[in-house]
Amino acid sequence: MDESTKKDERRMFLFITVVLFPILTVMLIGGYGFAVWILQMIYGPPGS
Repeated sequence: MDESTKKDERRMFLFITVVLFPILTVMLIGGYGFAVWILQMIYGPPGS
């Protein structure tokens, strides 16, 4: 492997771990919370 490929891989790894995974995690948790909120508006709160 040449040096530029290693540098690109390192930069892509940092981008994925620092930017992409946190954004995807927030979107996933936010989407789940939104779905629960909508379902509770339709079917009512749990236990009712």
